[in-house]
Amino acid sequence: MKEIREKKLAYTEYAYFFGIFFLSLSSALLAKSGMGVSLASAPAYVLWVKASLTQNVSFGTAEYTFQAFVLITLFAIRGRPKKAYLFSFASTLIYAFTLDAMMTLLGFIPLNMYVRIVYVIIASVIGPLSIALMSHTYITPYSYTFFIDEVNDKFNVDSKAIFWALYSLSGLIGVGLSFYFFGPGRFIGASVGSLVYTLASIFLLRPWEKFIEKRFKFRDKYKQLKRHFK
Repeated sequence: MKEIREKKLAYTEYAYFFGIFFLSLSSALLAKSGMGVSLASAPAYVLWVKASLTQNVSFGTAEYTFQAFVLITLFAIRGRPKKAYLFSFASTLIYAFTLDAMMTLLGFIPLNMYVRIVYVIIASVIGPLSIALMSHTYITPYSYTFFIDEVNDKFNVDSKAIFWALYSLSGLIGVGLSFYFFGPGRFIGASVGSLVYTLASIFLLRPWEKFIEKRFKFRDKYKQLKRHFK
């Protein structure tokens, strides 16, 4: 007889912050590996690498700058302002600042090929976990996920289709920028690590969702806060 497991109580607000934490850590690990980042981050990563040759800028700065353009594009599609855009950009800033903090901490660890490979593996495992966690919160997500949700709401298109269309477009933009700035055949940002991370996202996202849903029941801890995100 199968044992019935009692679900543990978890809070939606904590799911958000743990999701941001794991997402930032996975992005930092991929960036430090030098083997490619997620397709969504590829354009920002290439711009950061190019800008950092002459200026003191961070990966997080490049991320929230590029994601601001994603929100502007979304505004052009939706055609109406609402406070959720500000909340989404706030989430993007939290992600970006946490990313920079992770990058700084990882900078103290000496790199070699084995460490780089371990970084990619860890990032590929916790990246899908972060997305699974953030699907269990009412707090407005960072720009890429918010874009997917809003386009789905306006056009009633399958979220997965929008997700892969956006990620594929970001990857192509990243490759185009890499070729433009560093020469044809230079895959800065979109490389083998990007492929591993993408495959992990395909195969691990649903198992992580099932793992979370089987073990936890989510409840809002700060109910008064929730009304501001509606």
